[in-house]
Amino acid sequence: MLLDVQVKAHQPLALGVRPAGTAPVQTQHHIPGSVLRGALAAAWIRDHGLPNKVPPQLRQEFVTLFESETVFGPLFATGSQIVPLSVRRCKYQRCAGIHPDDAFDDSSSPYCGSCGGPLTAGRGEVEFFGGTAGRLVVQRTHLEIHDKRQVASDGNLFTRRALTHQDSKGDERQFHGRIAAADDLPEAAARWLKQCRDLRLGGRRGTSGGVTYSAATASPRLPGTGERVALRLTAPAILTDTSGLPLDLADRDQLGEALRAELSCLLATRIVKVERVWARRERVGGWHAASNLPKPVELAVSAGSVLLLTFDEPPAPEALLALAGRGVGLRRNEGFGALETATSAWTPPSGSMAEDAPTGPEAMDPAESYARMLYLSGHSAWFIDQLRLYVEERAAGNPPHDALLERSRLRNLPGELRRDVQDLLLRTTPDTLDRTLARLAALHRLKTDEEQSS
Repeated sequence: MLLDVQVKAHQPLALGVRPAGTAPVQTQHHIPGSVLRGALAAAWIRDHGLPNKVPPQLRQEFVTLFESETVFGPLFATGSQIVPLSVRRCKYQRCAGIHPDDAFDDSSSPYCGSCGGPLTAGRGEVEFFGGTAGRLVVQRTHLEIHDKRQVASDGNLFTRRALTHQDSKGDERQFHGRIAAADDLPEAAARWLKQCRDLRLGGRRGTSGGVTYSAATASPRLPGTGERVALRLTAPAILTDTSGLPLDLADRDQLGEALRAELSCLLATRIVKVERVWARRERVGGWHAASNLPKPVELAVSAGSVLLLTFDEPPAPEALLALAGRGVGLRRNEGFGALETATSAWTPPSGSMAEDAPTGPEAMDPAESYARMLYLSGHSAWFIDQLRLYVEERAAGNPPHDALLERSRLRNLPGELRRDVQDLLLRTTPDTLDRTLARLAALHRLKTDEEQSS
């Protein structure tokens, strides 16, 4: 049984990720399935009591909902989506161009076909498309004042970031996702899942995280199928071999064997091989509220990773739909291993790119892309001085060269950034160079004015 879930946020959502040292606690830009599961489990306990203190029938309902095969998928805000690692995007600006998905597109050009800027691989992050995303993150500092010294107590001063609950129009954000439950889920448990209710999601639940939850039986569309199917992870997946050790993603034979063992009964067709893998790793854990203890930390494959599989014959669409509801790997009922299946190249949410994409001459102007690249390099003032001389040389008819890269300031540039600067110097026309210089100077001047005003 599949349920379509909708959540409307009324307060900022502190969906924290693992803190790094003394840096502010960051927030997710979506609602992970584990957060939804925890909030619903807390609501069930408020309705019925602690599982170990209720009648056996109710206890079994709790186990069926939260400790069995019920899978809570991630929720994404309207107009947002994870950009898969197999997709290459404009590095320094977002434009209306259709960018290649290496899983299904053989294009090897490193440049955007729309604006001419450099392309870089997706990072598996949630991005908002369209003109209504607005400000995404708010930051708050929390502290406890020492009574006698009237300063922050040691260890009690920290900054937390939260996802805003309103878009640029002032409307409350709505998040959408799915819950997949067993077909034999008891009727009482199914009714409870479908009830509209108020929940608290994430951290700082005393002052944030208020949402309205609703769910209804889904009417899913069958996905496309073929002999090549991509699995796009929408949540971290804990993939292990038969001994329980993390899989080596570079060993496609071992990965294929593990997937065959896990999915053969579900798909009813043989996985011939894992054709390609685009993946990152991360460590995932969590907190078990019932025992007040941390959950084990696992090495997982990050959300946004893509596994391209080849089959003997196309799997049945119903089997792929069931796979998308089930997920892959361990701890699926905790929100891990959620995925989507695809047989064609990734595209942004329908109609969203046109709303916020540059239009007119800027959409086709690589000068904007190069100017942002130089500005973000941290050497904008130096580049302004050096490019003025280089533009004069090119305008005088001298051939292009990249002697600028031999200067001591640029010798330690990262390889990808170095190639982008070399591309600017060697491939662009004098007119594009001149417009790049003008735009870079404007960006640098704006930054200087902001620093002086503050």
